Amino acid sequence: MRRTKIVATVGPATAAIGPMRQLLEAGVDVVRLNAAHADMETHASNLRQVRELAQLLGRNIGILVDLPGPKIRSGVIRDGEVTLERGQEFVLTGRDQSEGDATRVATTLPRLAEWVQPGDDVYLADGAIVLRVLASDGRDVRSEVVRGGPLRSRKGMHLPSAEAHVEPFTERDALALEMAIAAKADFLGLSFVRRAEDVELVRAMLPKRGIRPALVPKIETASAIDNLEAIVRVADAVMVARGDLGIQMPARRVPLLQKEIIRFCNQAGKPVITATQMLESMTRSPLPTRAEVNDVANAVLDGTDALMLSEETAVGLFPIETVRMMSEVAESAEAWPRERVDPVADAAADGDRVAWAVAHAAVQAAEDLGVAAILCPTRSGETAHRVAAFRPRVPIAGISANPAVLGGLSLVWGVRPLFVADNADGNEQLRLAIAAARSAGIVRDGDLVACVFGSAGPRAGATDSVRIVRA
Repeated sequence: MRRTKIVATVGPATAAIGPMRQLLEAGVDVVRLNAAHADMETHASNLRQVRELAQLLGRNIGILVDLPGPKIRSGVIRDGEVTLERGQEFVLTGRDQSEGDATRVATTLPRLAEWVQPGDDVYLADGAIVLRVLASDGRDVRSEVVRGGPLRSRKGMHLPSAEAHVEPFTERDALALEMAIAAKADFLGLSFVRRAEDVELVRAMLPKRGIRPALVPKIETASAIDNLEAIVRVADAVMVARGDLGIQMPARRVPLLQKEIIRFCNQAGKPVITATQMLESMTRSPLPTRAEVNDVANAVLDGTDALMLSEETAVGLFPIETVRMMSEVAESAEAWPRERVDPVADAAADGDRVAWAVAHAAVQAAEDLGVAAILCPTRSGETAHRVAAFRPRVPIAGISANPAVLGGLSLVWGVRPLFVADNADGNEQLRLAIAAARSAGIVRDGDLVACVFGSAGPRAGATDSVRIVRA
C-alpha cells in the first residue's frame, strides 16, 4: 500500500464526471480546487461531484480549496504578446491601464511606483522575465531588462522587495472562503503567507462551531522562510510551494529549503505537501523526464506526507497516466530505507507530551511485536496524526464516525481513513475498529493489532491508551 498521499488539481481536463472518476480510481487521495481560476459556482459543483463519486467508490477523498491570494499581474498587451530584449528600457505603470507594448505595460498595483527602489528586481511572466528598477517618478517605474523573453497579457508578476506592502487576503479570497465553508471542504490552502498572523487572520473567519477546514499555509515567500517555525506552529498542515518560492529565493536554494521545511514539519508532527512542477512534462507527454522521476522520489525520501499535481491533472493531456506514474514512483521510493525523523514533543503545536509519548510507545510496540496494523479510533483525528508522525512500517487505520475527520485524514501519510457507524467507547470501540479494518482488508482473523485511542471523556484528541489484541 502506498503511504505517501497524492493531491491532484481538478480543471478543464478532469472536471467531467468520467475523467474525475478515473482520477480517483487511479489513486488520488485529495482533490485540489484552485480558486485562482474559474468561478465559485464551478468549484462548488466540482466539489459536490467529488463527494458523490467518493461515496460511490467507497473512498474517503479529501477536498483542498486553494485560495487565490493577492496575485499581482501585468496588464493587457496589444496584439496579445511582445518580446522584451535584454538591455532595453521598459516602463511599468500602476495608474495608466491602457494597452501595453514593447516599451511599457500596466500592472494591477496602483502604488507600484511608491513601493520599489532603484536596484530592486521585478519579475514578469511568472519569473521568466527579470527587470531591474532604474528610477521612479512617483507614477511610473523605469527599468532595464536583465533577462528578456515573451510577455503575454495578464501574466503573473513578483516584487520580492515590496511584498510587505501587499495584503495577503483579498476580496476573491473571501468569496472562495465562503464557498469552501458552505461546501464543507476539508482543507484551505492559504496563499502569500508571510507570518503566523496571516494564518490566524483566516482562522478567525472560520465558524466557531461545526466543520472547520484545516488551514494549509503555502511556504512561497522569503518572509515565510524567515518565520517558518511560527507558521508551522499555527498551521494544520503546510505546503512547500516551490514555484513562487523559486522566484522569491535563488533557485539553487529551493531543493535545500524543501528538505528543511519537510524536516521541520516532520519534527512538529504536521503533514506537509510538496508541490509545483513535479511531473510537469506529462502535461504534454505520456512519459516524465528522468529528472522529474528523481524529484518525486526524493520528495518521498525527504519525508513528505503528500505530493501535489497542478497543471498535469488540471489541463494536461495525460492526467490519469500522471497520477499512476506518481503513485508508482512514490511506492517504489517508500521501499528504500531512510532515516526516520521522529517528532519532538516540544516542537508539536499541541504540546501534549503524554499523547505524543503514548503514540510513540504504540508504534514501538507494534513494530517490536510485528502487528498487522495500528488502529486509531478517533473523534478529532489527532490520534492518527500522532501515530503517523512516527512513520511506522505497518498500516495505520484512522477510524471515525465523523466524515469531516476522515476527510482531514486523507492528507496524512500512511493513514487509511475508515468509517464506522458510531463513536462507541471501551470494548465496543475496539470491536468496531477491528471490524472496520477487517472489512477494508487491512487485518485478518487472528492477526495481532495495536489499538491506540483516548479514554472516554469530554476532550477529543487526548491520546492516552494502547492495547495489543488479536483480531
